[in-house]
Amino acid sequence: MTQPKLSLTLKLPLIMVALTAVFLVTVSFLVYKMAEADIRKSAFFSYETAANASQTAVETRMAEIRKDMVRNADLATVFRTMNNFNREFEKLAGKTDPVSYLQEHYLQKNPKQGPGSEELSDPDDGSYYSQMHISYHAAWVQARNLGGYRNIYLFNAEGRMLYSVLKEADFVQNFSSGDHAQSALGKLYAQAIASGKREVSVSDIAPYEPSGGAAVGFMAVPIYKKGKDTPFGVMAVQFEAAQLQALMEQNLEPGNHQNIFLVSPDGVARTPSTVEGLFAAGDTLPVSDAVEAAQAGEAALIERTTAAAGWDAVAVTAPVAAEGFAWTLVLETDRAVALASVNNIRNMALLLIGASVVLATGVSWVAANRVTKPIIALSAATNALAEGDYISEIRGKKRGDELGDLARAMTSFRDKLSAADEASAREIEAGKKTAVVVERMSGALADLERGNLTCDIREPFANRYEALRENFNRSLANLRGSMGDVVDSSHNVGRYAQEQKASAADMADRTESQASTLEETATAIQDLTMGVRATADSAAKVDQTMRGTRAEAERSSEVVTSAVQAMDEIQNASNEISQIINLIDDIAFQTNLLALNAGVEAARAGTAGAGFAVVASEVRALAQRASTAAGQIKELTTASEGHVANGVSMVGRAGDALTSIIGQVKEVSGLVTEIAGGVQTQSSGLENINDAMAQLDMVTQQNTAMAEEAAAASQLLQDEAQSLSGIVSRFQLPGGGSEDALDAAFLRSA
Repeated sequence: MTQPKLSLTLKLPLIMVALTAVFLVTVSFLVYKMAEADIRKSAFFSYETAANASQTAVETRMAEIRKDMVRNADLATVFRTMNNFNREFEKLAGKTDPVSYLQEHYLQKNPKQGPGSEELSDPDDGSYYSQMHISYHAAWVQARNLGGYRNIYLFNAEGRMLYSVLKEADFVQNFSSGDHAQSALGKLYAQAIASGKREVSVSDIAPYEPSGGAAVGFMAVPIYKKGKDTPFGVMAVQFEAAQLQALMEQNLEPGNHQNIFLVSPDGVARTPSTVEGLFAAGDTLPVSDAVEAAQAGEAALIERTTAAAGWDAVAVTAPVAAEGFAWTLVLETDRAVALASVNNIRNMALLLIGASVVLATGVSWVAANRVTKPIIALSAATNALAEGDYISEIRGKKRGDELGDLARAMTSFRDKLSAADEASAREIEAGKKTAVVVERMSGALADLERGNLTCDIREPFANRYEALRENFNRSLANLRGSMGDVVDSSHNVGRYAQEQKASAADMADRTESQASTLEETATAIQDLTMGVRATADSAAKVDQTMRGTRAEAERSSEVVTSAVQAMDEIQNASNEISQIINLIDDIAFQTNLLALNAGVEAARAGTAGAGFAVVASEVRALAQRASTAAGQIKELTTASEGHVANGVSMVGRAGDALTSIIGQVKEVSGLVTEIAGGVQTQSSGLENINDAMAQLDMVTQQNTAMAEEAAAASQLLQDEAQSLSGIVSRFQLPGGGSEDALDAAFLRSA
């Protein structure tokens, strides 16, 4: 079924209208996107600028507090105030309970509690502490106001709060122990008292119960007495989160569509929300992209997130460089308000695009109609040319636009078509002559394809084709010459291949015989090497055994020497016993003389000495028996000395013989060691020879393989020469043909 055609008078206007509409929509859309991007970027930049300004304000405030703390740590006034309050507190402690006393007069009886309590300078109690308070209080109130602090504290080295500007529940309490030591201010005091000079300690913002639960932070610095290295006390200041919030709010736009606050890495808000009642300082914030970026300490622009207030928001995060505090500032802006200008420009762009499309449609329709009319006329002229009508007039040649160029081109085309018809008749005649040349060339090429190299074309061609015939004949002559050279070369290749094959076969046989002989030699040397290695191992074992025998003989010599020494000691003991026996014999002799004298004296005494005479007789008998026993012992000792002397002589001779044996064993051990070393050297040499023979055997085996490969390559070369001769035999050469010459060449090569 033929599809209905759409006329050019309708198609061209529609195309122009469509193209114009697409162009306008595309350009307008791109312009809108560029404008939107610039407006969006400008809006985001303004919020980043506001966040950076608030960030700078917080950083400046915290730097000022730190700088003020460092400066006050070196002031003599601070030390003097602390020293005087400490002295008066100690005096007061000697008379009454100072904590109860001071809290009663400065806290309980104070007309105002918390902020405003600093207006009480003199409680009119007449104490020396109050006199110090009157002297210093006005200056410290002024220092607090100038520094923008909520409160200022002075502690002594024991943790006692000696003074504070505002009088609250923690006034004059002890912060080194008890409940107050666990508070944020107590932990800050402990940190500061342990730090070095001018080192500022900090405590993050959190609700502080003694200050009525207000969200506050602290900074503290130790105070030193001049020339001392031990801190005398601590000075601390208290600042409010609300003050930091006020600094940040100064950079916000009017209205209630923005929220700015500080966040710590634990996700806790350190300043309250600017949106009333949303969250307070110290509250844990709900998870969002902005809070997660703040916890990570990242500077980021988040184009779409859910704010803490539940808005669809744009958020900016900026880390705050406040030493000791890990804060990140978060600025959340209601996305609808932030991008209101973008929505306005989008609506305006859509309106302009619609109006432009309507206007362009009308203009394009009129312009297209002005173009289609001359195109229809040119279409009719083209149809006439297609039917062979070269007489019809082509209108529009005088137009100065592209359609005029097309009309003039069609006129020229018509003239060329007329001339082409005339030239076609001439080409038919020339084609007949060309067919004759092609036929003769085809026959010659067919003969050449069959291997006939004598198919020269003898009949001349027409003048324009004569050069083709001459080139063909010259090419054929060159091919015949080249094929003759190939026949000669194939003959030489076959002959050389045969000679190389015979040489390679002889070399392979000789190399194989050499490899067999070398393998047997290597086997014999390997067996000899193993035998020498076994002999070397046996010699090493004998050498080890001889070393053990020599060591045992040396130990036996030491034993004999010890025995000789023992015999000498026994002989010495026998000599000492002989001396003792001689002494006993002398004592017995003298006792016998004394007993004899006693008997003579008893005889002289007569009857009175009869008993004494009996005793003297018994003593004499005992002395005689002792002398007889001493003589027997002496005989036994003398015999023992003879035996011991004989034993000493025998042991000495055994020691000399053993020493001689040790010397001979050492000589034998040395000889065995030399033999073992020599055999080991021979074994190493044979192993080297064995390795060399193995290497030589491996090289010979490789040479044998290479000789066999050379013989195989020679055979392949001869086969290729025969194949080349077979290929050349396909061609017919003048003067006897190619087959006979090749057959003779094969016979000679075989």
